[in-house]
Amino acid sequence: MQQFDFKMEKVLDYRQQEEDMIQQELTKIQSVLKKEKEKLNKLVTNKCEIQTKLKEKESNGINLQQAVMYRDHLEVLAAEIEEQKQVVAQIKEEFEKCRSRLLDKTKECKMLNKLKERQFANYKEEFLKEEQKNIDELATNNFIRQADNNQAVI
Repeated sequence: MQQFDFKMEKVLDYRQQEEDMIQQELTKIQSVLKKEKEKLNKLVTNKCEIQTKLKEKESNGINLQQAVMYRDHLEVLAAEIEEQKQVVAQIKEEFEKCRSRLLDKTKECKMLNKLKERQFANYKEEFLKEEQKNIDELATNNFIRQADNNQAVI
């Protein structure tokens, strides 16, 4: 009997390569998302620190020029925070799309692997049947030969 040959092996290999590429893309997006979230957190932390400083200075007495400078800086930070939130939201959306593509590709690969396993199980079953048939044929031939030898002796 010939060796097992899965007819869709090349398709399976290609799908697995696609899955690996999407996984790498997802990892890159995840890294970018992490950096952008850190950037957002730094902006928020910076804004909180400046607000705290402004409150301290206001309670201790601050001149108008410094207060305006702090308020302007806080407005700029607020705008940067909103912009950064949009960047993070956009990357999250990209991440979710990529994750969805990865899940679809993983399902395809699993489906092809299950098909391969079923076909291999069928191949194995047929192989074992063929092997058993050969063993039975050998046993029958040996039995007939022994019977012929026994009758020749009589």
